[in-house]
Amino acid sequence: METYIELGRAIPVMGTFDVVVIGGGCAGFAAAVASARCGAQTLVIERFPYFGGTATASLMANINGFRNQVEPDSIQTVKGIPAEVIRDLHELGGLGKSPYPQKEYPIEKGTLSYSYAIDTEAFKYVTLRKAVEAGVRMLFHTFFVDAIKEGNSVRGVIVENKSGRQAIFTRVVVDASGDADVAARAGAQIWQTKQSENRRLTDQLMYRIGGVSETSDIGGCKARNGVTVWGPGSFLQDGTDAEAVTRSEISARLAVWEHFQTLKARHSGMEAAYIAETPPLIGIRQTRFLRGLYSLTADDAISGRRFDDVVAISSCPIISYYGYRRFLEHEGFDIPFRCLVPCELDGLLVAGRCISSEQEPYESFRAMAPIMAIGQAAGAAAALASKSSRRVRDVEITELQSLLVEQGAELRLA
Repeated sequence: METYIELGRAIPVMGTFDVVVIGGGCAGFAAAVASARCGAQTLVIERFPYFGGTATASLMANINGFRNQVEPDSIQTVKGIPAEVIRDLHELGGLGKSPYPQKEYPIEKGTLSYSYAIDTEAFKYVTLRKAVEAGVRMLFHTFFVDAIKEGNSVRGVIVENKSGRQAIFTRVVVDASGDADVAARAGAQIWQTKQSENRRLTDQLMYRIGGVSETSDIGGCKARNGVTVWGPGSFLQDGTDAEAVTRSEISARLAVWEHFQTLKARHSGMEAAYIAETPPLIGIRQTRFLRGLYSLTADDAISGRRFDDVVAISSCPIISYYGYRRFLEHEGFDIPFRCLVPCELDGLLVAGRCISSEQEPYESFRAMAPIMAIGQAAGAAAALASKSSRRVRDVEITELQSLLVEQGAELRLA
């Protein structure tokens, strides 16, 4: 490839913060709120003017993973900030019918079911309100460009937006980009599932349909603003390759209309139906993974392993092992803090789907409820490290766990 040498230049420093979160998806939102609630000066960088990531910008209008449904040990494994969001959505009438077969639990009594369809506009409002109330500073319409390093420590980030290129300094960066962008640019060890292994989860373009009769037999995520369905799929070679993503977007969007006509012909109550919305982004399920201080294994997930440094729990199905609808045969497996910490770098934590893991555990914890729980843990840990001037890897685990429990998280410590 032909190259061009970009000349060095002085760029303005936007500010210095205790914690900077890159990405305002489900994990980044929870990380920012948790960090700010701990008293840390927290800035979140997000390219869209709202939180939610895949939930909103890709219209994945179903949040699942709050509990395991295997009786008699069905327990709620995700609480804390993710549960707060669901309760707030319930109060606003922003919850709908999940497409998954499940036992319903009474949210009025403080218990949550496995999954919920959501009104994505209500989700945008609830998450933004929570961030404002927590004192999170937000910088929307902004892209992460590069990491600022000093030796083996990440000291800040370079971002770009309509104001130009800017530097931001911080004690701790939380990489909630979904693609381990900060970790990759900072030189952390990362890996990706090879296409030749045929193990990557396919990517899909969701879309929302309006005008659907209440008596329609169509599936999907049913909320008051319509039915969101899984649309055309696309098997990306590399979700971090802009040209590959562009090709995927084009093919999926051109296929939406035919997909919709097929649904209209196949299901009842669709006479007045129309495509109400396609999202800004195709739903990309997986790209890079961190190689951290510990990497979750297939056996960890399948056996329901517990860890002393647990910071979150996942109890969702493992697609390649159990299939889409079969739950784990135990209460869930622990997410250890070490999975969030790069091997070589300091000043950086990774949150969300790209934490250190093999394929099988990822297929479970990638669900949005555990993703938010992981984000909450990363944000709280970042705040603790910043306030105590410790390296992130040296955060006192019992102190972090106590803080997470105070914030309502479920860790099964008793």
